[in-house]
Amino acid sequence: MALRLSILELKTYQWELKKKKPRFLCLHGFRTSAEIMQKQLTNWPESITEKMDLVFINAPNPAQRKSSVGNFFDPPYYKWFEYDEGATLTNVPKIKFLIIIGGGMVLNPALAEKAFVPPIKCPSVHLIGQRDYIRPHGNKLLECFVDPLVIRHPKGHVIPELDEKGSDTMQMFLEKIEKSLHINNTINGGIPNQTRRIQT
Repeated sequence: MALRLSILELKTYQWELKKKKPRFLCLHGFRTSAEIMQKQLTNWPESITEKMDLVFINAPNPAQRKSSVGNFFDPPYYKWFEYDEGATLTNVPKIKFLIIIGGGMVLNPALAEKAFVPPIKCPSVHLIGQRDYIRPHGNKLLECFVDPLVIRHPKGHVIPELDEKGSDTMQMFLEKIEKSLHINNTINGGIPNQTRRIQT
């Protein structure tokens, strides 16, 4: 016997899918913290952050040395690795979209080839500072992505405020993601295969 979902249940489920925000796992920088990153992102317009489900976590390793943000934010500070901060992770779940703030190309050619060949096709937006010391590596990283969006700002290695142009680019990025999520969620009438029909 099969129990089918009612029309009302179908419409409710489809509405929930439409409301669902894209979820971003927010990984803070070296010798900062989830709390610091959360505070830094309050500089972004609410019209943008309200469209994202932001999940902040602390890195597992306490950082003992002085932080570059120590004049602005109190400890504790954390770091992701006990070894080289440029290490590459493997066996991670498939990433659907990316926001990269002050990121750069991996310097080790062997690691770079493993990480970026073939080019990454998921939607991405890259924030690159004019005075960021790793700006050349950030520009090089752009070559590893298919159709990346870029937000350039006049500051250094920071999470910047978004000016009007940057906000427009971020809105374009989020609309692209929302469209992609909506298309994926409405396959088979908006109901995932495992919930379309319940066998009893």
